Amino acid sequence: MARPKLRTALERFYFSGVPLPDSGTELCTIQSITIPERIIRDPLKKQLWDFIVADMENRKCLSNTYTLLISELVEVITLMHTCREKLDEDGLVVEKFDDEGNYLSSIPNPYFTIMNRQQPMLIKILEKLGLSPRDITYLVSPEASSAAPIEAIANEIKAITYFR
Repeated sequence: MARPKLRTALERFYFSGVPLPDSGTELCTIQSITIPERIIRDPLKKQLWDFIVADMENRKCLSNTYTLLISELVEVITLMHTCREKLDEDGLVVEKFDDEGNYLSSIPNPYFTIMNRQQPMLIKILEKLGLSPRDITYLVSPEASSAAPIEAIANEIKAITYFR
């Protein structure tokens, strides 16, 4: 006889009959969210913080628990902005010269490497906060099926079915 399947903690919670917590209790406003000191001191970071927080409040998904995640998003974006400015200024390749001015070699700009390391983190944080286009679309329309039903068309050739 097979062993019965053990339920996960989440399954036990859902099937326990305990009512789910009210989702509206965690929400906060722009005025009530705590802003880290390092973001308050920098006008560019503060402007970016206000923009992200206002967007999340308008979509009714702002919570005090997101403070650390939003601050990291602001830090990653400003670091990438700094790297892009340096790349525009210096170019993708930096040439090395010796003390006498003789050309030695060309190396990739270090800011390019820094920026490339930040991009996956940016994408991951955006997905965690629901700020990617796919997540925003899902939040607006969470139905799993498309608006129009999928039609199956059988072709004359057997064993091939096309979907529209």
